[in-house]
Amino acid sequence: MSYISNLESLPDELLLEVCKYLLCVDVLLSFDNLNIRMTYMISDYRRHVSLHKASYAQSYKLFTKILPKIGTQIHTLIIDNCYSALQAISFPKYFQNRMSICFPELKKIILVSFRPDPLLIFLKILDNLENLHTIDMRSLFRVPIKQQTEVLLALLQANNHRLTSIFIDDQSSHLNPIKKHLANQITCPNIINLKIEILTIYDLSVLFTIIPNIRSLSVSIHRKDNCDNMSRIFKSEILQFLTHFQLKSIERSWYLSELRLLLEKLPSIKYLSLNLRTSDLTLTNGELLQKYLFYKIEQFHYAIHYLPDQQSINYIEILNTWKNIRPIICLNNSIQNDYMFLHTLPYSSFDYLEISSSVAQSILKNQNAYKNVQRLHVDCDFTLAEAFPILSYCQRIKHSMIWLHEVDVNNPNNYNSVQDHTQENKNDILPKMPRLRRLTLVGFPPKDLYHMSTILAAAPNLFRLDLNYNTLLLLLNNESICLLLQQRITALTINNMPSCPSNAKENITRIAMTFLHLRHLYIDMRSLDTTIDLMVLCYFDEFLKQNAPLISFCADGKPSNEMKDNAEKWLIYHRNYFEGKQFAAYFNEKGSRLLIWM
Repeated sequence: MSYISNLESLPDELLLEVCKYLLCVDVLLSFDNLNIRMTYMISDYRRHVSLHKASYAQSYKLFTKILPKIGTQIHTLIIDNCYSALQAISFPKYFQNRMSICFPELKKIILVSFRPDPLLIFLKILDNLENLHTIDMRSLFRVPIKQQTEVLLALLQANNHRLTSIFIDDQSSHLNPIKKHLANQITCPNIINLKIEILTIYDLSVLFTIIPNIRSLSVSIHRKDNCDNMSRIFKSEILQFLTHFQLKSIERSWYLSELRLLLEKLPSIKYLSLNLRTSDLTLTNGELLQKYLFYKIEQFHYAIHYLPDQQSINYIEILNTWKNIRPIICLNNSIQNDYMFLHTLPYSSFDYLEISSSVAQSILKNQNAYKNVQRLHVDCDFTLAEAFPILSYCQRIKHSMIWLHEVDVNNPNNYNSVQDHTQENKNDILPKMPRLRRLTLVGFPPKDLYHMSTILAAAPNLFRLDLNYNTLLLLLNNESICLLLQQRITALTINNMPSCPSNAKENITRIAMTFLHLRHLYIDMRSLDTTIDLMVLCYFDEFLKQNAPLISFCADGKPSNEMKDNAEKWLIYHRNYFEGKQFAAYFNEKGSRLLIWM
């Protein structure tokens, strides 16, 4: 007699393993309130709720039925405006006056891909949440300069000044505390931990005055400045309680004297991480740094991009100054001898590595240094294979960006080097990279585009691909690559669509027939000579023919007046299959972006 099993006959451990392959919203909608055992089994999903990749219909059910019921159990909440295109606008409509009632135990909120205006509206509904102490911002869209101080203060003062920790990742807009936009002597003594992106060293000095009780500070400075006297900028500001300080500034060139002055303002520092650019040789000298900077530091991580003004680099002398100080490695191109990346070991304080493929041989000598890197930017000349040695030793990366530069094919020497390089790397392989989720190709199409199949084969969990329109069309000519794209890719970003694309209808059909499982599509149509209306409708028609499960569609470009005035009405008028369906559509004039959420 055969035995027929059912779902409930499986142990909790096995069911939870199955749940790992599902989105949080799928688990909540599928298992919640089935019975006491299932409800208890998914208790972690009820405490830490992620709305990541939820469709419009799923979100509506969650907002109206599930979240009000389980809200008292929720400790962490993720609101995803990236893959669920209008979630940032939708969420406050359902909970604007009852956040503290629905989510009394909420401790942390993660906000993904918010624009400044929806963010300001969202922050206003965070009122009297007694346990909410942390906001984590990821991929905050560009904030206009005039609005940056307002957004920054709204974050620091949110939830009635109860927040203690604000984290803004390095893929977010900078938020500058512009002095003329600040009220006199305004401070936020509640903030203890802060991670932020700013523009200049001047902004850092103003920031010091706002957060007097800060204990952990991570800052990325994005722009050069004309500062020639640090003492005039940092006057009486001293952060007495700051013990953890991380500074990334690879656009301006730093000097040892400037770092000494800056650290004088931080008398309690115990943990220091620096990722800087310099042409000052003394900033590569371990003995001098130990004497002037690191003597009172318990733990430090140091990374320097050294670009000398004139003289060549003497790597041996530099490394000798570190012998008795800290383990350190030097990445360089011994032939060009005009750049060096020097950093302490392990490379663990920074999860982002930006590096040139020209130092690949140096990477091979230090294979175990980059195990903690999660985001990798490799600057290549003209082939994907140039990035392979570096990719091979960053096996835990989640996002890889490969930047490719044009090669002058009219130059016979360059042309031959392309041919030789391509031939040399035909057998290149990559180790498995199971954590790689997103691949971005920037610049010109690589000369060895067939190597995309090598990357796809090594990254079984890759689901997002960002690339230029012309590169995508070239990829579609390779059947084996198309098969892998069809199986893997559920999120696609198409950049730099030309002003008047030839065979547009035919190419859109090819794209739709390749990406059969696509759920999220973004297209940059800003270069189009006409409005984006017809192109948007053509993409919808072709993906509908393939029954693609699209839930979000975004397009940048010039709209018609009808689309700009009422995107939902425009969409229903031109395509009646939207009539009666659950969806939201909106054209953001500030960002020149059409957003459709289905």
